[in-house]
Amino acid sequence: MIVLHLVITHKLKMTEIKGILCKYLPENSVDLISDLILKNNVQVNITKIRRTKLGDYRPPQNGYIYHRISINHNLNKYDFLITLIHELAHLITWNSYKNKVEPHGNEWYNNYLELIEKFNSNEIFPEDIRIIFKDLQKHPQNSKTELTRTLRKYDDNQSYLLVEEIPFHLNFNTFDGRTFQKVEKLKKRFKCICLNDRRTYLFHPLTRVKKGL
Repeated sequence: MIVLHLVITHKLKMTEIKGILCKYLPENSVDLISDLILKNNVQVNITKIRRTKLGDYRPPQNGYIYHRISINHNLNKYDFLITLIHELAHLITWNSYKNKVEPHGNEWYNNYLELIEKFNSNEIFPEDIRIIFKDLQKHPQNSKTELTRTLRKYDDNQSYLLVEEIPFHLNFNTFDGRTFQKVEKLKKRFKCICLNDRRTYLFHPLTRVKKGL
């Protein structure tokens, strides 16, 4: 797998930045995202697939002069944009509070909602995603779950399954090669037995997995 890197610094011209981003984002979001990246002095890395996360934010510490955001290259264009907005909200929160607040506390969430509002246009997102955005403030947890399910419809490659879609007592494989059996639904997670080591693990319903044999 090729590792892609887009490093946004003042060495790149705006036209170069837009030329790369247009491959990953909805067309009408490129200008606004490019402005936010340059305004906030961000280095963006478009990376290989990481199974444990879609994106990541790191503040300018330990010798780094840039804010750093990484995004998996294989996300569909709407998922890529929402993930990037999520990480930009971390950046804005860091600028105001540093590490004095919870990573996904109210401060971050308010910044996330403000950014979402800037992009919540029918020229950028389809109607089914925009409807979910409208409900984010009232029902954040339910909306997050529904958003994940809805975004999946726009994936080019749907070779994966969600844990919630696996029938009970059938096997599934994680992307690190382990095999599990789904055995019980708890309040917010699914209890699963790893057939490799016989240990019990709890899975979020929206964890991406592969169907087992």
